[in-house]
Amino acid sequence: MTATCGARNMELVRSLGADEVLDYKTSEGANYVSPSGKKYDVVIQLAPYKPLEAFKPQIVKHGVVIDMTPTLKTILRNLYNKVTFSSQKFLPFLLNASGAAPDLQIAADLVAEGKLRVLIDSTFPLEKAGDAWTRSMEGHATGKVVLDLC
Repeated sequence: MTATCGARNMELVRSLGADEVLDYKTSEGANYVSPSGKKYDVVIQLAPYKPLEAFKPQIVKHGVVIDMTPTLKTILRNLYNKVTFSSQKFLPFLLNASGAAPDLQIAADLVAEGKLRVLIDSTFPLEKAGDAWTRSMEGHATGKVVLDLC
């Protein structure tokens, strides 16, 4: 597995299981170029929207990019790929949070099994929601900013 992040988080990302870590501020990191030269079967995009073209050179012929923060652009690109029969896919990750949602249960099971690790940067009480929002928007949180409702 290859991951991209800022230089300050490279060791953390390695400790989470990445075989290769790219600094997104370098040319290789910005272009998702694997140090070992391999192409990717699946890319999980966690950062703000980037078009499929940003990933195309580094994914295999039938590669998939899953956008975890989908926008209307992601959804429209997915539809475009379907009508043009593109072999490379750009899929929005949409989670249904209802009680019957299999996706949510899969995520919960992965956490329970220790296969999915959640990193919490900071926790704020509800009355400090503004501070939590500020922390999140700074863009420097290492993990999730949590609002405690209790």
